[in-house]
Amino acid sequence: MAHADHSTPKSPAPAPTRPPETEAVGLPTGEARRLLVGESAASPPPARLHLHVAIQGFRAMDVGDDVLGLVLERIDSHVSLIRAAAVCKRWRRAIAGAAFLRRYRSLHAPAVAGDYYNCAPLPPLLRGAEAVPRTSERTGPVFFPSSTSMDASHFSLDFLPDGAESWAIVDSRGSLLLMCRTGTGAGYARLRFPDRVVCQPLTRRYRRVHPPPNFNSSCHLWGTFLVDGDTDEEGGRIGMSNFRVMCMLCRDGVSVTTVSSDAGSSWTIEEAVDPIMPEFGATRLLGRAGCSWYFYAEGRTLIVLDGCTGEFSSSQLPSTENWDLHMWNFNFYVTDNRDSKPRIFTVFDENMKVFAQLDGDEWVQEKMVVLSEAARSLPGYQPSFFTHPQNILTSGAGFVILSPQFGGWWPYSVDLETMEVAPAEAEDLGQLVFRCELPWPPALHVCVD
Repeated sequence: MAHADHSTPKSPAPAPTRPPETEAVGLPTGEARRLLVGESAASPPPARLHLHVAIQGFRAMDVGDDVLGLVLERIDSHVSLIRAAAVCKRWRRAIAGAAFLRRYRSLHAPAVAGDYYNCAPLPPLLRGAEAVPRTSERTGPVFFPSSTSMDASHFSLDFLPDGAESWAIVDSRGSLLLMCRTGTGAGYARLRFPDRVVCQPLTRRYRRVHPPPNFNSSCHLWGTFLVDGDTDEEGGRIGMSNFRVMCMLCRDGVSVTTVSSDAGSSWTIEEAVDPIMPEFGATRLLGRAGCSWYFYAEGRTLIVLDGCTGEFSSSQLPSTENWDLHMWNFNFYVTDNRDSKPRIFTVFDENMKVFAQLDGDEWVQEKMVVLSEAARSLPGYQPSFFTHPQNILTSGAGFVILSPQFGGWWPYSVDLETMEVAPAEAEDLGQLVFRCELPWPPALHVCVD
């Protein structure tokens, strides 16, 4: 089935100008020059600039291709690598090569652009039974850049059909987002395949996800996820021309997975029944950490969907907790910690516990805090806040934001490493965080010949 690749054109930026003699001698500048010749970042400009330019130009041209490649591989910033490609034609050729990009990707973590949240008003139960609704509430996905140097306007989703407010994020991988049109919930999914698109915010492109050919009224779609495609020659595993979408369906009482993989201008459909996969109505989504999604099934069973391979695995949670009792109370979830490893956190009564996974797949309790005691010194604290369960507002890498179920809107955060509690300026950001990376390979819009 053919796909339309939509994009919103932008006016091309003017090409940077440089003195012709700089291009001719291949003069390295800035961070790249300091790496190559050992110059300190704090070194003052030389008194005799022209002589310094000649010496540096000679050193840059005197280095062999193998040594140059080793030096460029040490640049630890995705953005700095793009800047290094603008130094001279020789450096551009070295960086644009597929072999170099593949090695660089294997040595460095992907560059994170920021995080998206589905911003929506919380229902009264999660806001607090006695909380006063706020009038200035945002709706639709919201982007928070990873640093002040990242321009958030480049990651706007206003290029999507009918605007960003008409869509919600259901998954993210690499530089891609999987979006679902709002208002197409569970009941809608019984009648027709919900409207979904895969988009790349930075390039303002999107592609519609078409339904499986055998999707009919007997099917119930209850999960859609992005999965890596095949590794390309530059080391990239997912992009606008290289991704898969996994749909979890319940068809005539049988749970199946349908994987749509991009093959140029059409989809190839792979359907399978996996004995480990979650069953519709008998499992609960716990969230995701790293590249995996986590589900809970009765009997202390944790099911994991690997977003790299699209395969399922399972493990057992500790018998110290009555997990089945709390299954539908929505008071335990999975999130990332700052060490990039998954954590399960529970908020049973006024106790919060954190569980970590050992190398042998065993889950063990790592930390615990009594929330009523830890939050006692916070401004506005009232003992009555902790006479009822706490609501889990959102979580992210190394933190969880909570608020009392009764007594008013009083959000506070818990650090998953230190278990310290602090006031939180929480907005209605939703339970999940969707990380977005810069596209790979980087777009080098320059001549390399």
